Amino acid sequence: MADLQRRNAIKCLAALLGVAITPVAATQLFDKTDDSHFEVLKAAAHRDVVTQMQAVILELEPNEQLYFDLVAFTDLMLANTLNAAERTSCLKGAELIAAGDLSLPQLACKLKGLFSISLQQQQQIMAQQALSISEVSPDKRDEYLIYKCIFTVREFLLLGYFTSEKLQAS
Repeated sequence: MADLQRRNAIKCLAALLGVAITPVAATQLFDKTDDSHFEVLKAAAHRDVVTQMQAVILELEPNEQLYFDLVAFTDLMLANTLNAAERTSCLKGAELIAAGDLSLPQLACKLKGLFSISLQQQQQIMAQQALSISEVSPDKRDEYLIYKCIFTVREFLLLGYFTSEKLQAS
């Protein structure tokens, strides 16, 4: 899990906003039509997972506009706050979530199912996430990677959403 404690999140956001001044990063955050600037989420399947997670987690109204593109924000956070191993785990998890050539509604349905788990399952997953991938049994690695992706992207989406809301109010 991208263990972003409040202080670390603020530090990462400050670093990111420093990066956002660069023309490429600014284009990535505010140009919602050009996908060529992504550093980590290069594959459409990765961006689809983040887009559908945004829809499932935030449940935005169709007419609700954000100050900047949350998928691009998530990409920048993945590129600038995680080490290479964490990024690789997150992307492998996204690939496992998107496996099977799913349509966007099917992907959203699959994500809702991954979020709708019992308290016992949730406790097991949280205990599993405290381990490194080498400590996870081979039969549980796919589940580990899926939830590694979910927890990491969820934190970045929420951070981006509330940052966007704060910027919009300014």
